Amino acid sequence: MFNQTRRRLVMLNTVVFLIVLSVLSALLYAHMRFRLLHEIDEILQQAQKRVQSMHSVEALLQPALGAPEQDEQTTYLIWNHDQQLVGQSPPQSFTPGAIRYFQNRSDSKIPQTLSFEDHHYRVLQVNLPLVANSASRGEVTVTIVRSLEDVNHTLHSLLRDLVMGIFAGVLISLLAGLFLAGRALVPIRSSWDKQQRFVADASHELRTPTAIIRAETELLLQHPDSSIEDQSPHIAAILQESMRMSKLLDDLLTLARTDSNQLQIEHAQVEADIILVELAEQFQLLATTQDIQITMEIDEPLRLWGDHARIRQLFIIILDNALKYTPEGGQIRISGRIQSGQVDIRIADTGAGIAKEDLPHIFERFYRGDKARSRLEGGTGLGLSIARWIVDAHGGSIRVKSELAQGTEVQLRFPIHK
Repeated sequence: MFNQTRRRLVMLNTVVFLIVLSVLSALLYAHMRFRLLHEIDEILQQAQKRVQSMHSVEALLQPALGAPEQDEQTTYLIWNHDQQLVGQSPPQSFTPGAIRYFQNRSDSKIPQTLSFEDHHYRVLQVNLPLVANSASRGEVTVTIVRSLEDVNHTLHSLLRDLVMGIFAGVLISLLAGLFLAGRALVPIRSSWDKQQRFVADASHELRTPTAIIRAETELLLQHPDSSIEDQSPHIAAILQESMRMSKLLDDLLTLARTDSNQLQIEHAQVEADIILVELAEQFQLLATTQDIQITMEIDEPLRLWGDHARIRQLFIIILDNALKYTPEGGQIRISGRIQSGQVDIRIADTGAGIAKEDLPHIFERFYRGDKARSRLEGGTGLGLSIARWIVDAHGGSIRVKSELAQGTEVQLRFPIHK
């Protein structure tokens, strides 16, 4: 799928680049042709002025019409009133066939381009009255012909260079497009792989409780005459797996909404210290049954700007993990202070800790270092992913320090609300 998308992107970029290069080249060619013809027209107009300053055929037939600076590619054809050739300057510049061609087309009052036997010329006609001793001697027509061989040579060279440039540009665009399309697809491919892995992991996580519920239900149906008390272990297993599935679905829904930006953060002043005190009291009831002590070190108000429900959810996720992985006789310490203009909250435990190779991945969805124990504790591997989103949504940061058999410390930092 991605290879096909890559090819399409490359082809699209190449076609667009080809069109842009072609349009720019066409504009450049047209501009250069216009400029060159404009220069030729200026030469013809200067020649026209020189012709108009003369009053005899003899003067007209002088080499280069008395203009030594005149370029060698300009020819003058002189016609009488019967359109018969009187002379040409320089002499023998054109063959009889060419002269007949210009004779039939010697009516151009403005510069125009004519072609004869694959040769191109710029032509301008001048009507010149002849005067001798203040008396009129009739009128002749002078056709000024300027060869365009040098112009065509320049344009052909330019066209060749432009075509080669377009070819080179398309080749470079193709190679660069392959590279850039590959780079552009890297995050998309990574996102797609994560999505596929997320779906696969979610399916796997849902398959287990579903299978257990089905198995327990089938066992119940095999003993329809048994009492509820006799089947209470099976009913309890169904209830436990249903609750686990419900929590998993809630977490999945939360993450799906975060990905699509459907979850809105309601900002208000949050008393983080009060929330921590309330949660510590609630978790202490569970901790006491496991001989785990929860201590607090908060000596000042911890006010931040955020969503009260989400901040509470964040603290519950961290405290729940700490309680799950702290053994009997362990300790959970909650501390908070204002440091460097930020609310600094730390929740540390004396639990089993996290392996060094697992630390970079703990915020990934469905990632669990000790999968067997995590499943036994009812974990889904989504809690820290949700915690990371809550922290990011509040402009904060979360850091985890941990060593195996040494415990774990989670540091949360949020901008202070003044």
